[in-house]
Amino acid sequence: MKGVTVSIDLIVIDFTGVHWDFFNEFYKRICDYYGVGIMVGERGFQYRIRINTGEHFLHLSYKLIYTPRTQKNTLRIEAYPKSLVYFRQWLEQIRDFAKQVLFVRCDVAYDIPAHVQDVFTMSKTGRKLRLFKGTRYYNGKHQRQEDGYCRVYDKKRELLERRRQTIKGERTRMEIVYAPKEKLQLATLVQHPPQFNSKYLCAVLTDLSKFAPKVGRFVQEIQQGMLLPQEMTFYYRQKIQEQMNTQGMIDLNLLVAEQWQEAITLPCAVLAGKIIHQPEQSVHSD
Repeated sequence: MKGVTVSIDLIVIDFTGVHWDFFNEFYKRICDYYGVGIMVGERGFQYRIRINTGEHFLHLSYKLIYTPRTQKNTLRIEAYPKSLVYFRQWLEQIRDFAKQVLFVRCDVAYDIPAHVQDVFTMSKTGRKLRLFKGTRYYNGKHQRQEDGYCRVYDKKRELLERRRQTIKGERTRMEIVYAPKEKLQLATLVQHPPQFNSKYLCAVLTDLSKFAPKVGRFVQEIQQGMLLPQEMTFYYRQKIQEQMNTQGMIDLNLLVAEQWQEAITLPCAVLAGKIIHQPEQSVHSD
């Protein structure tokens, strides 16, 4: 389908090998500048700082509690890409004192120019669909940080209600968490676009008459919130996937491959300082 755009929403990055002496001075300066405090946790990361200006936010976490006691620890940041520029002077300081800059996860956002009731999505791997206030969630809230967690909602409505922003036409957003099993060097992220076609089916409904009658009825009931895919038999879930080819199928893999470099350029530039397009090859002398 034409007009679908891909972007990165939330992004999470680990700076490894950050010395305590640096962090000790750094957190005092940044907390004083933004008028916030540092929180000490008992699970996950020990030290946490949350900065929210209203338009931009940055969450910093330092030192995983379960790791052996050492002077060098991981400093994790979480932010929207547009906020990376706003906090750039602080983030570049961290980068200069880190051993590695590793990609942890991000939310990949597909903006589809169609009303949410016309956008059909379904898990191919058995993830259960939950409905809450018009948003479709695939898997539970406690799985929010896991690879493949997905939500689909009316982006036009959200912009109007939360930001008083009006846009022309319809817009549905499909957000999927991309979290590789192994953390990647951020600079090489351009080489690793996510693969979502094996996880989800996504299509814009154009002509329900092209479905077999019973399959079309199930599709309508799912869209109206009267039926959940997990309540159907495997046979009919397969029939829906097969017959959805008669509609406006969205190739999630192709779209993200085409727009991936543009989407990750800003995070790579600010946080890694470079983009590596090809695998680095070692040079061997005879």
